[in-house]
Amino acid sequence: MTRWLAALVVFAGILGACNSNLGLGEPDCRSPDRGVSPANILTIQAVPTAKYTPCLNGLRLGWDSVAWSAESGRAGFEILEGTHPFLAAVVSESCDTSDTTEVESGYSDIRRFEEFTYQDVEIEVMIVPSGQRPLLRAGLLVAEYAGVELDDRPVVFAVDDHMEEPVSSRVNLALMRNQYVWIIGELDAEESTVELRSNDAAVSGRGLSPEDALDQIEDHVAEVYYRGNWYFTFDGGCIAYEFDATGVLAETVADDAELAIGFYPASEVRSAARDAGFSID
Repeated sequence: MTRWLAALVVFAGILGACNSNLGLGEPDCRSPDRGVSPANILTIQAVPTAKYTPCLNGLRLGWDSVAWSAESGRAGFEILEGTHPFLAAVVSESCDTSDTTEVESGYSDIRRFEEFTYQDVEIEVMIVPSGQRPLLRAGLLVAEYAGVELDDRPVVFAVDDHMEEPVSSRVNLALMRNQYVWIIGELDAEESTVELRSNDAAVSGRGLSPEDALDQIEDHVAEVYYRGNWYFTFDGGCIAYEFDATGVLAETVADDAELAIGFYPASEVRSAARDAGFSID
């Protein structure tokens, strides 16, 4: 390692997470003939076994800044909204994928694993009728409230018409899917009311008008979020995408991460760095 690069390593370690405007530059996905940033170089030095390093194609709307850091065995960047890091891409020698689900990576030499939870922007209400008259009433409610929104979020209604199954089983299935449930019995069908159930004890009640049930949901609906990790494993390393996005950012963060973050072959960084006159071995 040259004296200049060694100094940069010390500088990065002192700063911890240094903002890209300090001159190191975030690891970007530009072609090598346009040059590589010091961050590109320091990233491959931090995890010399890794075949790939994370790189960034650019910022999306609401992505205010990038904070980059490197230490022995780990390097990468965080993307911030204000001062909150909501998305990171970090390369290390390995990742724990024991509690994850493997999905198609789109690469012949990279495996992809995921573990995440999310609250979609859509608010789902499952209507569970207990008989034929309640079933008819459920259909009328779906038509009546089509297109309704709560706090600028669409409410999607569906009817569980598996009448051969017990109401309790159908309700439990909907709750497992984090849906709100409107139960309609014979009396509800007659009086145009519903019984509201949810995984939040504060959002429940019998004999409610549909409007009152919607008001309860709106008062307590969970904020949109996307949290968890994607892992990309390959020879000599792993790149982890770490998500902690809420609100508007969470609505598109998964799609944005697919487009904005890439994998830079470490061999190309080394070649470009040598062409620029740096010794990195």
